[in-house]
Amino acid sequence: MRAPTAAELLGVWERSADSGPVARANALLELAAPDEPVRDLALGERDARLLELRELLFGEALDGAADCARCGETLAFSLSTEAVRAGNGAFEKELTVSASGYDLRFRLPTVADLAAASSSGDLADTRARLLERCVLTASHAGHEAAPASLPPSVVEALAELMAEADPLGDLRVALTCPACGNAWAAVFDIAAWLWSEIEAWARRLVVEVHTLASAYGWSEGEILALGARRELYLDLVAG
Repeated sequence: MRAPTAAELLGVWERSADSGPVARANALLELAAPDEPVRDLALGERDARLLELRELLFGEALDGAADCARCGETLAFSLSTEAVRAGNGAFEKELTVSASGYDLRFRLPTVADLAAASSSGDLADTRARLLERCVLTASHAGHEAAPASLPPSVVEALAELMAEADPLGDLRVALTCPACGNAWAAVFDIAAWLWSEIEAWARRLVVEVHTLASAYGWSEGEILALGARRELYLDLVAG
């Protein structure tokens, strides 16, 4: 994996601005590692690569904030991309689970599964489609069972095993509010996090290009090619 140039990153941001979150993440990885297929990756494998790309672009420190649902207090938290990636393990292609008299054989959801399942935009529909795609066989009392007929207790057991088998695919951050003591696990979505950072970076960069183009008459390509010198020229323009 390589760090994209400023021009490349700006281009993929512009092209993917109206895409969904799955397509955006795929576009970023295809830019940074065009020879590494994305569609068949488990979600945790994809997110491990997104964390690696984030390191290349913005460094290891992930500093964020969350609001307490009980009292509204805002608390800061800090993660390391390296530490988060360390929780990634080996991925089994197929797994089994038995719960409430049901026996299931299933596989972990892939990027392609998520893209197909989330096309409607409805969360409940997405979960149902993922279940249908990832449950390979299901039986109850010796009879075949359809994924849509599985009771909530079985679906919950399946989700828990998927999370254990692919921890980066459903990453959560343990937080405790210092004001009221409320404790919860906040979802950490590296795909959304990284895209929001790229969005902010791109908007700052466009302003910088406008400033230098107005001052020196340079083209966008010439300004983006400046690299670290761009900051020095911006300081000169600012006086």
